[in-house]
Amino acid sequence: MSRLNDFEYTMSSCNHCGQCKWILPSRMHGWDFSEICPIYKQFGFDAYSGQGLINIAKERMNGVLEYGDGLEEMLYTCSACGACDVNCKSVRDMELLETIYALREDCAEAGYIPEVLQETARNIEAEHNIYGLPHEERFAFLDGIDIEENDCDVVLFAGCSAYRHPENILAAIKILQKGGVRFRLLREEEWCCGGGLWRTGQRAEAEKLIRRNCETFGARGVKKIITVCAECYGSFRSIYPRFVDTEFDTVHISEIAAELLRSGNLQPKAQEKVLRVTYHDPCMLGRLSEPYVHWEGIIKPYGIHEPEKQWRRGEHGQYSAPREVLKAMPGVELLEMPRNMEESFCCGAGGGTASVNPRLAVKTADERRREALSVDAELLVSSCPFCQDALDANGENSIPYADLSVLLADRL
Repeated sequence: MSRLNDFEYTMSSCNHCGQCKWILPSRMHGWDFSEICPIYKQFGFDAYSGQGLINIAKERMNGVLEYGDGLEEMLYTCSACGACDVNCKSVRDMELLETIYALREDCAEAGYIPEVLQETARNIEAEHNIYGLPHEERFAFLDGIDIEENDCDVVLFAGCSAYRHPENILAAIKILQKGGVRFRLLREEEWCCGGGLWRTGQRAEAEKLIRRNCETFGARGVKKIITVCAECYGSFRSIYPRFVDTEFDTVHISEIAAELLRSGNLQPKAQEKVLRVTYHDPCMLGRLSEPYVHWEGIIKPYGIHEPEKQWRRGEHGQYSAPREVLKAMPGVELLEMPRNMEESFCCGAGGGTASVNPRLAVKTADERRREALSVDAELLVSSCPFCQDALDANGENSIPYADLSVLLADRL
């Protein structure tokens, strides 16, 4: 219960204004696409919202609610996308998402975390990836592909997506090689980043993996990590600092690509036909990637924090680089969806939702594809393998999908 107690101020300060459910009115483009919380969009009850979840957390902290009657399944319908947190902070400074994370830790410690999420933890323990596939096959897709690796302090971190979407890793490798960027792979020493464990409440398991990874990075002299996966990017930046002092920089492949395009080291080929694309901001590359800064102190009346707290408002995620890459490709016209950047609508695949409630995840992805079609886009682009799993699927609304790295690499 100790972690829940840390957020008593947030639980007690909610005045049920509803801002966690909607985009700030001054930023709305209209009634349609004005909702920001995926679970509130689908269910329409207060319990399924940031407000509802912190109310539940308070009653759990006070001993009113117990797990075992479906509360745990309801808790994991939330994708922990952080949209409620960002929009709440447009009204007042509270920690909605941190409270939800603390409630998930409480659920896990009480022994009620859904079995499918426990299985993911066992997969990581046994094979160092979320799928439980053989560890030695993580880089099997490189068989027969010549990669000149350099003895340097820059590492390309493939992530568990190497098993499901190796084409994204190959595209990133092509971008780096074409741009003359020196890098190497950790090969058999690369393990899962562990972000999914922490985000689903499995704190002890996450900390063990995070500390192991940082020891490996330190022993191998790693100073910079290039990620292809948005989840890995957000984990290294916003989760790892909770446990260790990270001694490496984290950059996303889109940042490297934008720099190479800017300098002229990458020159995409001209295209005959204009392609209308829209970009989906992944939660862990966008609003949830802001570096975590630990705070300890006292909260005075009116929410005054002493010492002053550095708030994470989602505004400083990685939004510019992917858009710069798209705009630098000849023949690409970028069209923005109504909900974008820190107010991007989640794809529905994160935070364990796709495993615990796949039907809800499918409905959420359908809503995002509907939004992409509303701006007359021909192609939906993103930079996250989990968003790819959700959005690149047949559903009520269908639109072709492309990973940003693959789209660029195919034009080099």
